[in-house]
Order: sequence, then C-alpha cells, then structure tokens
Amino acid sequence: MTKEKKMKKPDIKEMPIEEKWDRLHDFFTMDHAVAYKTHKRLGTVKEWVDDIVDAYELMGPRFIGDIPELIEKLDTTDTNVIMEEIIKNVLFSDQMMHGPGEYEVSDAEDGEITIRFKNCLRLKKQREIAKKAELGIDGREICEVEKLILSHPKQAERAAPTEIIWEETGCVWTFKSMI
Repeated sequence: MTKEKKMKKPDIKEMPIEEKWDRLHDFFTMDHAVAYKTHKRLGTVKEWVDDIVDAYELMGPRFIGDIPELIEKLDTTDTNVIMEEIIKNVLFSDQMMHGPGEYEVSDAEDGEITIRFKNCLRLKKQREIAKKAELGIDGREICEVEKLILSHPKQAERAAPTEIIWEETGCVWTFKSMI
C-alpha cells in the first residue's frame, strides 16, 4: 500500500488574460505550423485539409455563429444585407486571430463582398513562430492552407472566396454568396 502524499495548492499568481491570450495564440500558431510542416513532408496536406473541413462543418456554429439562424432572424432575401451580416459575424469571431483594426470591408454588391486584412497579426505571428521554431517554412505557406480550407468543395457550397490576393503584410479576399 502506498502512502498518500499531502497535496497543497501552489503559490502562484493568476496569469493575466492578455498574457494567456498571447501565449495561447503563439501555442496555436506553433502547433498549426508544425502540423502543416509534418503534413507537407508526408504528402498528406490534402487529407489534413479534408479533416479540418469536416471538423469545421460540425464546429462552425461555435466559432462563427449559426449562419442559417442568423439569416432567418434577418427576415430578408436581400443577398447584400445577408452577406454584410454574415461577414460581421465572421469578423467578430475572427478576432481570435486578428486585431480588429486589421479589417477593411467593402459594401456588398450583387451578393459579393471584399475583405482586406492589412498588417495581418496572424501572418506576422506565423512568420515569427516559424522562424523561432526553425521550421524551415514561411508563415505565408500556412495562409495557403487557409485558402485550401475556404476553397474546399464542401465550403464552396455556402460562401467561398472567388479571389484571394496576397499582399506583403496581409491579403484581400472576395466572397460571393451562394445563398
């Protein structure tokens, strides 16, 4: 029979929420970059993206809200209004990876809307982490995975980018409604 050890709570300060977010963001970015590097080396990027899309299909409402419910609440068939509300919802949630000052959004026209990510925090973090972790990749390569996810046939059924333009410190995405 083993002797039970007396346990006590450690005497540590609680980490401030800003530090938690910053560390978690770095950890997620590193983990995602390592996964990308591994799948690239093994030639399984396509399968990894398929798995991500399948998971997003189930978890999407947790991260971007329930889009069908949002559309129903809008009580309109105006595609432009619907696209603008969907993009607002997506960008609110997207602050997990981006600072709110990074976005520029066009008005929706003919069910099409364009978003510019300028001075992209996510790209900056990806480049920083890939370099520090000596992964031998550029952070922009991880953006390519995001492009594969959003242009995946399962995603394209809803709203998919019709154009993605890489810029030095960010990118421009144009979406066309499939509603």
